[in-house]
Amino acid sequence: MSSLPEDAAPAAAPGAGNDGGPGGGPGGPTNVGRLPRPDAQSVVFSVFLQLERQARHAQSADSLRFVLVNETRRLLPYRQAIFATGSEGGGFRVESVSGVAVPDRSAPYLRWLERVFAWCGRNGRLAEAGRLAPEDLPAAERDEWQEWSAPEALLCPFKAPDGAVVGLLWLVRDQPWADGERVLAEQLADAYAHAWLAKAGRGRLRRSSHRLRWLALVVPLLLLGALAIPVPQSVLAPAEVVPHEPTVVAAPLDGVVESFSVQPNEAVAAGAPLFRLDDTKLRSERDVAARSLEVAEAELRRARQGAFTDRESSAQVALMEARVRLRQAELANAEARLARVAVTAPSAGVAVFGDPNDWIGRPVQTGERILQIADPDSVELRIDLPVDSAIALPDGAEVELFLDADPLRPLAATLVRASYEAEPSSRNSLAYRLIARFDPEAAGWAAPRIGLHGTAKVFGRTVPLALYLFRRPISSLRQTLGF
Repeated sequence: MSSLPEDAAPAAAPGAGNDGGPGGGPGGPTNVGRLPRPDAQSVVFSVFLQLERQARHAQSADSLRFVLVNETRRLLPYRQAIFATGSEGGGFRVESVSGVAVPDRSAPYLRWLERVFAWCGRNGRLAEAGRLAPEDLPAAERDEWQEWSAPEALLCPFKAPDGAVVGLLWLVRDQPWADGERVLAEQLADAYAHAWLAKAGRGRLRRSSHRLRWLALVVPLLLLGALAIPVPQSVLAPAEVVPHEPTVVAAPLDGVVESFSVQPNEAVAAGAPLFRLDDTKLRSERDVAARSLEVAEAELRRARQGAFTDRESSAQVALMEARVRLRQAELANAEARLARVAVTAPSAGVAVFGDPNDWIGRPVQTGERILQIADPDSVELRIDLPVDSAIALPDGAEVELFLDADPLRPLAATLVRASYEAEPSSRNSLAYRLIARFDPEAAGWAAPRIGLHGTAKVFGRTVPLALYLFRRPISSLRQTLGF
């Protein structure tokens, strides 16, 4: 920074005068050749000029955002600063937060701030820099102030030369803002707004040039694509009829499957027995818990009888009573676990599972799925689309199912869900899992039996005829050449 003007030097030198003495004059030492000590106003003015220079010389919009929320603290002490862009009528978007590299706009605090900024814009609170208090806000935003923000806030709008608000700087801290600080913040916001408009204007110009280059590349491609004949793309994949939203029946506790009371695809009523776990270990635990309870009760009776003559026995009564309650709880827990070995149907439907012999004698863990209870009239289609046959599928794509048992009468369905990643299928290959829903209101509709297999034809988007004919050769060539 340049030195102070010469006419300010005498005022800044303490003790200078016409009289002799330590401060100067004939009898004291002189201050010739020494700069005066800067006062507080000079320091503030110097920091202001430095911040203005940093803002004007910022290399990019990101650099300027950093200066706005982090360097402003050198002039105006605050706990947190937030910079947002927008307009008085269109709302505001948080761009940067002090001390945070990339702000998460989905955070509740920032969403609350954007609502506060929008309210200030609609209610004329952005005419000039000023303090904002919780009582100035509506009830909904006022109630969240103490949770999210410091008590003292200073709102500094950024204005374009025509007076339009293009952004704002939000400063919060615990101490009240002085009038001098408000005036200083308003002047600094004006300099910041000028720098921001310069950076944002160049960014828009660069984005416009990028869009023009992108259009220059895409338009010829679109013209070439318009010369191709559009045809609907389709693919064939194995499919299976599965229940829609079945009820899962899982193992209630760790154990070994002892027996099944139902067969696969057998109709069951609510509360009907399904399968049973081996209860040998659980019965032993219950018997041991019962014997332990008897022993604890006997010890309690002996302690109560001896309490009349023996003070030590009287002190043991409370301990024995607690031990009896513990044994009672252990017995109740053992009996409850034993009662869960017999599993019943939670609802009516059809039992869907594999061969019972594969389960008998098999150890299971708590929560492991054993079977499903499904509504035979509520079914859907599961399709395993191989990775090498994957095509772009729109939402609600049409599907036709050709059952192996009745291939001459296809069933219509609609695609409702497709997996994002490929997963191993029953054919030991990677495939995308697709789910299609049948239309039960179609004429002559009869729900196919759960477990039937067939081939599904899935219709994709319309593609050029060249891609339809040469999709597989192009894919094989790409895998071979690696391009």
